[in-house]
Amino acid sequence: MKNKFILFTLTFIFSVALLIFSLFTYFRADTILKNPLGLSENFVELQISPPFDPQLALDVETAHKVREEMYKIVKNKNIVMVYWDIEDVGLGLYDPINFYKSNLLKEGDMFSAVSDKDIIIKEDSYSYDYNVKRLGRNYIEDNAEGKRLNIVGVYDSRHPLYDKTHEYIYNYFSKANNIFGFYYFDSNSKEEVGQIVSDIQKMLQKYGYLYDITDEGFYKGNLTNIISSILLSKIYLPLFIAFFFVCVNLYFFYYILLHNQKKVMIIHSIFGATNVKLLLRYTREILKYLFLSSVLVTIFYKLFFASSIYDVSIKTLSIVVLANVLLGYAIWFLAFLTVDYRLNRKGEVYDYAV
Repeated sequence: MKNKFILFTLTFIFSVALLIFSLFTYFRADTILKNPLGLSENFVELQISPPFDPQLALDVETAHKVREEMYKIVKNKNIVMVYWDIEDVGLGLYDPINFYKSNLLKEGDMFSAVSDKDIIIKEDSYSYDYNVKRLGRNYIEDNAEGKRLNIVGVYDSRHPLYDKTHEYIYNYFSKANNIFGFYYFDSNSKEEVGQIVSDIQKMLQKYGYLYDITDEGFYKGNLTNIISSILLSKIYLPLFIAFFFVCVNLYFFYYILLHNQKKVMIIHSIFGATNVKLLLRYTREILKYLFLSSVLVTIFYKLFFASSIYDVSIKTLSIVVLANVLLGYAIWFLAFLTVDYRLNRKGEVYDYAV
């Protein structure tokens, strides 16, 4: 076939688009079907962002007041709070109801809600390797706070608070850490969670801080909720439109390519080629390019995202490769069906005009 380079380029672009779209759907669905951090369906995720005023954003005293008022709001409440920030080496936790106490650690025990110098450390972290394995310490030095953090437990990838970003888990209110980031609130009562989040929002508004509820739990058995939650994602609809645009353009290219082969198809038909034989002739070519491009894209993805939070199993990527080949071929097959390559008869004379 002609234009092989263009054909490979377009199938490669299609493979990239499908990989991005399918993995985004996968991660979004996984987030919806599996509550983050082992939380219940009552959880609410609140993002606190810096105010527009740069001086206020850097005001340590204001941040300290915000943290104090937040503590007053959650104190003595039947609630668990997790603080997640990519710039923080640790994961903040306030757990007066011992929500995570039942999750077994590899070693030791979970610290209490009033502890200010105890942490549990991730087994495959640099902090654990350096302090525990190399130096034989049962603590780490927190240079920012100027104090020692005692290691009272060790957790691994089986723990719901495990992630690849943070080195250890500490009592959130024991550190003068950054106030900005994501806060997860959970309780046995959805109403209590809602009230606490509402009180925190009012407090943040008073200080001029920005906030947004970025996620919350719902009843997973409701398929409508699952689908709507995926579709209502801010980036999903533009991503879907972009992917659909790629598919439409791929179809038109396939159509033009096959239409340019019309004379060849007619000649083959004269010498006895059936519709099935013509289809098989071009099927082998397109499947080769679809399979090659999808495998290459998968290899590149694995090379760039291995050991990252976006890494996925070979099994999942194999499904994406299969979906890529099937959908790409379906678009090709549709283009093949819409090209009119039948012989035009004028009496007993074949008209080869295209």
